[in-house]
Amino acid sequence: MPLTAYLQPLLAQAAARRVRLPVLLQGGEQPLLQACEELISSLTPQKLYWLGDEAPANATPLTAGANYRLLGSECDMLVINAFNGFNADLVAASAGCLRAGGLWLLLAPEDEKWCSQPNPAHASLLPYPIDPKQHQGQFIRFWLARLAECQILKLTLLNNQLSVAQPLSLPEYIAPVEVAMPYASTEQQQAVTAILKVVSGHRKRPLVLVADRGRGKSAALGLAAALLAKQGKTRLAITAASPNAAATAINHYQSQLADTTGLRFMPVDTLLEQKPELDLLLIDEAAALPTAVLKQLADNYSRIVFATTEHGYEGTGRGFQLRFQRYLDQTQKGWKRLELKQPVRYQLNDPLEQLIFNSFLLRQPLTEMQYQPDQQLQLRFFRQPDWHTASAKLTAVFHLLSLAHYQTQVKDLAALLDNPSLSVAALYQHDQLLACALLSDEGKLEPELTKQVYQGKRRVQGHLLAQSLAFHLAQPQLASQRVVRIMRIAVTPHLQRLGLGSRLLHGISESISQQNTTGLLGTSFGVSPTLLSFWQKAGFIPVRLSHFADNASSEPSVMMLKPLDSNHELLVKQLQQRAGSELYQCLSEYPANLSFTVICKLILPPTSPLTTADIEQLQLFAVGKRPYELIAGLLLNWFNLNYQQLEPLPASVIAARLWQKQSWQTISQRFQLPGKAACISLIQQQIDTNNL
Repeated sequence: MPLTAYLQPLLAQAAARRVRLPVLLQGGEQPLLQACEELISSLTPQKLYWLGDEAPANATPLTAGANYRLLGSECDMLVINAFNGFNADLVAASAGCLRAGGLWLLLAPEDEKWCSQPNPAHASLLPYPIDPKQHQGQFIRFWLARLAECQILKLTLLNNQLSVAQPLSLPEYIAPVEVAMPYASTEQQQAVTAILKVVSGHRKRPLVLVADRGRGKSAALGLAAALLAKQGKTRLAITAASPNAAATAINHYQSQLADTTGLRFMPVDTLLEQKPELDLLLIDEAAALPTAVLKQLADNYSRIVFATTEHGYEGTGRGFQLRFQRYLDQTQKGWKRLELKQPVRYQLNDPLEQLIFNSFLLRQPLTEMQYQPDQQLQLRFFRQPDWHTASAKLTAVFHLLSLAHYQTQVKDLAALLDNPSLSVAALYQHDQLLACALLSDEGKLEPELTKQVYQGKRRVQGHLLAQSLAFHLAQPQLASQRVVRIMRIAVTPHLQRLGLGSRLLHGISESISQQNTTGLLGTSFGVSPTLLSFWQKAGFIPVRLSHFADNASSEPSVMMLKPLDSNHELLVKQLQQRAGSELYQCLSEYPANLSFTVICKLILPPTSPLTTADIEQLQLFAVGKRPYELIAGLLLNWFNLNYQQLEPLPASVIAARLWQKQSWQTISQRFQLPGKAACISLIQQQIDTNNL
């Protein structure tokens, strides 16, 4: 039977039941492409999305990096040509675009052939010098094994004969509840009502809007904002990890109003720096923002809505629920949580949605691990080949990474299976995974290449730490050595602050030291006082602070090293001293809102003893008998000697003026002080209380 004749009645059934039809068609490339062309010609979809090569003229080709641009868009047919590559991230992202009754068609070789061929679509996941056109990873084999447990129609086309390798049973139809325009579901209408109540109700009662992808939560933000604007509430802003993530909400706002500028996107750093007066702040994909940033926004704004995906291709996991919502419990007990469960483009039991969730490990388990401090822990290491026979271990590791880290995405799962330079250190108790760390084996670059990296002439993939040593720290010889970078560390959320992370780091250090193959362990992350203290307690030493805030964390990144042998101890100490001195000399070149607590842990200011005359001048300033301008130099020397013993607010004000070279106006706004006189008075009080 021809492919078209076989699928048409199934598509009619899928449309009647408001679901999508997932189909895997395997065989030779050209026969499959020809059959697909005939199918498209027969079905004539209004909107056709195509992933991979050989896209027809009437298709919209989807390319890597299109993930956020897909949010809110729709299609009637989605074809994935996997013969020359299978981009797991893009496959997971694009599935949400397909409407009910639509066809999801994956064209691929037969299983064994597909597993044995390279996957160039994952080239960005592979480190230098691996050739993606030759490398055979493990992801496709793993994914096919997961697919066998999913609801999917698996067909084979060989010698013009179509055969069914795996049948599919579509779920029964569930009639949706009728709802008035412009709403797509009753749940979405309820969400809009709840958003409006945030503005009209009591202050400091934020709303947390939770939903899987495709439930209409972003649209609800825009529709609610439009209603508020019609009511005269025009001070509205929306923020997210990127402008693209807020596009759906803004588009729905603009669909309701002629005024297309009322709901404005504001980056997180702008909100925190300028603190504009707002009637309502909307945050879309909130879990993609660091918890520290969410806390600051919650503290600064009394009427706020957090919308987030608890699991999805964005990789947010349930970490938002377990980390940030705990903070709301403590600080804003009147907060409300509303969950949208009903998809707006298809019914709840849609087989394609279940396939995406299950095959890409986006379903989070609900079981909680138990930890007994008096029981022994086991440290195990896993490398790429190990996952083939330890799929359950891989599932647990990826779930924990997704749960504990806001940046974990589908491509991280693919990297674990395809990148041989990645490994996982996992901490177990009674076969329960309590903590894990993702490690990247870097360095061992050729001397000529390290020279080119140092000179800024070349960059290679997958060696972030090694290249930073060569380029930023001017240590190209270190990039020729093996260095191990801890990319991420995750502890089961309800077991955090029990020392498990520290024990894991200690075990990693000991294990790598025993290998005698490297003398350096390193990491890089968006700096915060808590994280910095954690890594310093584990023996890691800060050697570089970036000059710009990271897009994901909204904080500058700090690079830290742990010497594993005596040969590297002196060098790392020298790098720390150089970084601390550079920070002091050029602090004004770093982000203006850098935490003073962080600065204190990194900076190394020069000092010289105060003379009796110096002390007398400062005492006169403290009682108002000397102007600030006359003793600014003496004050700098005094501050360099005493900054670690001062109270946080006055110390931050002095650092902002003398170290960061900020104007009195900027300082007043930053610390919410009336003006220059109030700033100087604060400094005078601090000197007076230190009994000079």
